[in-house]
Amino acid sequence: MSEELKGLIFDLQRFSINDGPGIRTTLFFKGCALRCPWCHNPESISMTIQLNHDKNKCTLCKKCVEMVNGKGIRVKDGAISIDFDSIEDEEKLIDICPNGAYDLCGRYVTADELLKEIVKDKAYYENSSGGVTFSGGEAILQIEFLEKLSEKLKSENISIALDFSGYDPNNNLARTIDFTDIYLLDYKWTGSEIQNIVGKNIDIIKVLDILNENQKDVILRCPIIPEMNDNEEHFKAIAKLSRQYKCIMEVNILPYHSMKKSKQFKRIIEDKTYRVPEIEDKMKWKQILSDNGLKNGIMENEKI
Repeated sequence: MSEELKGLIFDLQRFSINDGPGIRTTLFFKGCALRCPWCHNPESISMTIQLNHDKNKCTLCKKCVEMVNGKGIRVKDGAISIDFDSIEDEEKLIDICPNGAYDLCGRYVTADELLKEIVKDKAYYENSSGGVTFSGGEAILQIEFLEKLSEKLKSENISIALDFSGYDPNNNLARTIDFTDIYLLDYKWTGSEIQNIVGKNIDIIKVLDILNENQKDVILRCPIIPEMNDNEEHFKAIAKLSRQYKCIMEVNILPYHSMKKSKQFKRIIEDKTYRVPEIEDKMKWKQILSDNGLKNGIMENEKI
């Protein structure tokens, strides 16, 4: 008998209101091919379960240091210092810590296990035109599991949204058309240098053409990072797409916000911080977008 197919997630968030229409349950899948330097979820990048350490729970009892004989864990400047790449027997660390400072980021789940949790809030989805959102990371990388889970969700008449970066070298997008009701499509950059910024080339026009031809609803989500992509060329392109594609029902302008990234996961991406936009920046962005005919634009819950 073959082993049951499982998906790898790192979080399940109930009562989400920012991941598509209505009240939703958002599933955060691990694994992403991009390396966006402004990423707020670096723990989502690796397609493996990873050790996590909460320094706020650590009392320097040093039991973990003793367990590994100093290999990969030591005390430095009055705090635990961890080389996560050299740690072995990760689960033993979880058991040995008396304060619960160690845990694992990521868990394997079956479609039935998730369905059991998701249907608990079915009444909220129905009353708010909500549903389930596949996010990440990049959920589409686990396409076989998405297909299996989606079949079960559809049998319960639960709406599905897919958060999608647009990077699709394996043409998995076509496999999502039948089960996805709405796409949350990222548009990060205008120009050919996007590959140098996020590590991969993304053909947003190809993706939008497919979704438009299949008459799928799209929310275009545009993270705006000062001194990176807050330029007139990018804003003009966003406005043009909103007018050009009937499938785009809404454009979300998402100003960069400061958030501390978990240090143990920073090794995967370059450690950078960016300036948080001021009110004046946002007013300028709105003006440029408005002047260029943006349709159905929203920034911080306000129409543009």
